[in-house]
Amino acid sequence: MTRDDLLPRLENVRRRGGRDVASCPAHPDKNPSLQITEGQKGLLLRCWAGCSVMEICKSLGIDQRDLFYDACDSAARGQRPTPKPPKLDRAALMWRYELAALDLRLRAERIVEAGKQLDVASLSDDERDRAIAHVAQVHIDVERAELFEHVADTLRERDFTERNTRARQTRVA
Repeated sequence: MTRDDLLPRLENVRRRGGRDVASCPAHPDKNPSLQITEGQKGLLLRCWAGCSVMEICKSLGIDQRDLFYDACDSAARGQRPTPKPPKLDRAALMWRYELAALDLRLRAERIVEAGKQLDVASLSDDERDRAIAHVAQVHIDVERAELFEHVADTLRERDFTERNTRARQTRVA
């Protein structure tokens, strides 16, 4: 069963982000509490009021196995519906890259500050080698932080461009 097969069986269907919400058929529902999400292998149903998938399917007159894309009705058509790839959440990805860059920069700053307080003349050869290795790691961390910031900026720019394009298309239509 596909999303398009299931949604007509439900009431008060609305699209929210990458998923749909509807009134749960297994209980009297004033506010839509049933969430329908397209997974990799089938449809995922979640009633936030606590109804089980078994109760929801029973109310719809379907079996739980019908929620899978390769269920018998799909096999009868001779093809398996291809699920949509999950939508990339650019905002979350940008945030992760920015946090990683910040973490690298803070670590580099701590190492530099600690190095300023060292008396190099009092260090043994092994200690000097370790200090040099830490300084090299600082340079690597700073370069990696710059890369992560660039990736975050690129994602932000693409997101901004797509939003402006959609807004223009909406105004034209």
